[in-house]
Amino acid sequence: MIEDLYRYPLKGFPAQRLEVVDLNVGQGIAGDRALALGFNSQHVEPAGGWTPCQAFQRMSIRPDLTRYQLDVLDETLRLTSPQGLVEHIDQDSKCLVNLAKNFGEKTPVHRREEGGGYWDHPDAALSIINIATIEEIAKTLKRPIAPLQFRANIYVRAEPWAEFHWLGQSLEVGDARIDIIRPIDRCKTTSVNVDTGELDVNMPAALQQHFGHMFCGVYASVRNTGRIGTPAIAQITPSAGQSAVRKAASVSSAPSLPHWPRPATICETRHEAEDIKSIWIEDSLSDIGALSDFKAGQYIRIHGLGGERIWRSYTVSAVQEGKLRVTVKRDIGVGSQAMHNLVAGDMVTLTGPFGEATLRDPCKAIHFVSAGIGITPIVAKLSALAVSKYTGPIVVHHVARDPEKLALWDEIEQAAAAFPNIKLHLYLTQNTGDRRAAHHGRPNCHAVIAQANIAQADIHICGPNGFVRSLDDHIEAANIPRERIFRDSFSSPSVTVNMREIAPSPPIKVTLSRSNIIDYWRPQDGTLLEFAEKRGVITPSHCRAGICNTCQCNVIAGATERLVGEEGEDRERTLLCTSIPTETLTLDI
Repeated sequence: MIEDLYRYPLKGFPAQRLEVVDLNVGQGIAGDRALALGFNSQHVEPAGGWTPCQAFQRMSIRPDLTRYQLDVLDETLRLTSPQGLVEHIDQDSKCLVNLAKNFGEKTPVHRREEGGGYWDHPDAALSIINIATIEEIAKTLKRPIAPLQFRANIYVRAEPWAEFHWLGQSLEVGDARIDIIRPIDRCKTTSVNVDTGELDVNMPAALQQHFGHMFCGVYASVRNTGRIGTPAIAQITPSAGQSAVRKAASVSSAPSLPHWPRPATICETRHEAEDIKSIWIEDSLSDIGALSDFKAGQYIRIHGLGGERIWRSYTVSAVQEGKLRVTVKRDIGVGSQAMHNLVAGDMVTLTGPFGEATLRDPCKAIHFVSAGIGITPIVAKLSALAVSKYTGPIVVHHVARDPEKLALWDEIEQAAAAFPNIKLHLYLTQNTGDRRAAHHGRPNCHAVIAQANIAQADIHICGPNGFVRSLDDHIEAANIPRERIFRDSFSSPSVTVNMREIAPSPPIKVTLSRSNIIDYWRPQDGTLLEFAEKRGVITPSHCRAGICNTCQCNVIAGATERLVGEEGEDRERTLLCTSIPTETLTLDI
């Protein structure tokens, strides 16, 4: 059901509600984001060419824009400031006059070429939001959220989060047919309260924390011309195919495929050991490259699990012909219970693969140390090493309780046949049963780490938190270089994502080396990303909440302080959107 239609005549400013719209192939709603106000003399493509949003006034840097009143008067826009100043913008307007002081002297008015708009991406002609999804977000956050906070063109009502399963399908309303091409990655704009013009919730961070990704809604393109109005019954049909999605994935400004929440199908489940189950999952976007960059040791996220629609991360234990396998231990948690209840044919929402606990090339030797279900990344890594014909020394130490709780060890033994120089050590803490080659008891962690250090080996660790911490103590005592340690760790719903306040500070000299800018940062400048943008530097960024890593850059000299997650300083790489300088700083931007 389509409930509402909107356009945004002036990019970044309030919406105009519409009763009926005509949709034309390759275009959006006529007049949507057709005009925009320049920001800080940023470059805008000539002749109305598409330009990234950083070049324009927008809510992510000016939350108060929502408090302006916008009226459409024939061919003229009337823009009224919260203070009552009025600006009329028509086809002849070049710069702001009455509101120049609000946005800067000679703020230019830019016009998009006919049929286009200054959308967030060149192909993002239409945006669709599921109102039921917004209601679920509001319920989870325990606060009201206006659907207009997500600034969509078409507002529909369906099952919460169902829109991610529409990728590659079409939404039909009468003669109009709209292809669903890509999920929408959300930025700081969605954090703005449309009534107050204030940032009252870190929406990208909240989405990440509670739902495991920072997407909400989908982008669409018009396949068949037609008229739609409200209310209207809409039908989802499988006619779009993957070609439209493939094209959307190739857009340079779009988020990479692994980050897309997308439908996946459970192909097969298999009992591995007591309370341990392997689940094979078919990725709906594998044929257009969603798994093409997979590296052994990475993990995926499964979303919408159980009645509480939670999300969990699982290390990939195998990949094969567009399918991937996760091996899950059942415990009292809702996530593992829901995973163990999955059967062939069930649909889930998938993101990933993610993670940097992968194999390093080259390396002198590799030592794997794992416990319990932590065996999963080792299976995938040995498979990858076999493909690469690795010939260096490999040592595997794995700890389990007893043979009944030992999963995937047979695969480890089979994989070992491919390597000329490998040693396997299995430790069973309760009883060895029929595993005669197994050691009874626990390994000597000090000796395990010392041997790895002598071999100058890369050490790959995965297991329960207590097990990993005990190994970390020995690693720290041995002064093993950080680049040789790989821990299988990933984010979870308990990770803190709210940004800490910026403390008072004297001015700090900051150099943006490639932009040839040297200036002093002050607390009122905000994050380093905001500091750079205020000085005319456009650098890639998406979430502006420390989630997507798009704005990560090298630190050439100095240090930055993290405002999200674990407190501390970064001296090698930093996230511009959630960091501030702590001393004289030079950045590689």
